[in-house]
Amino acid sequence: MARKRAKIEEVDLDLTPMIDVTFLLLIFFICTMKFKVLEGKLITNLPKDVGVNSSPVDDILEKVEIDILVDRTRVEGFKVAINAVVQPDIKTFYTRIAAFVSNDAETRATLYPREGVDYEQVVKVVDQLLAANLTDITFAGVTFDK
Repeated sequence: MARKRAKIEEVDLDLTPMIDVTFLLLIFFICTMKFKVLEGKLITNLPKDVGVNSSPVDDILEKVEIDILVDRTRVEGFKVAINAVVQPDIKTFYTRIAAFVSNDAETRATLYPREGVDYEQVVKVVDQLLAANLTDITFAGVTFDK
């Protein structure tokens, strides 16, 4: 008995209905989606009786600007100026800084090491500031003409 082989027919898939349903679902989800409006806001309780800048920080903190300049004629090899007043030596510098720190207001120092100043000289000035209990020290990265 001979068997007849079944004919294999190729079936073509029509993807058009599946694409239509996918687009309908996409449109449905886009139309029903709700965005959070307040997503980036923080809820805080700020005082409402005080203005934005009622007391500036500069009034509270006393600023001391310290310039470190190269001076090869001195023994130390540098000179230090407090608020543009050149100090005769490092001991006088320490007493003047101690006088600034002894005031009731908090003191903030900004160091302006000029071109040619060695790290060792900057460290000597920082050591004197720390010895006078001045710990709020910042370094100016770029020197501007005052």
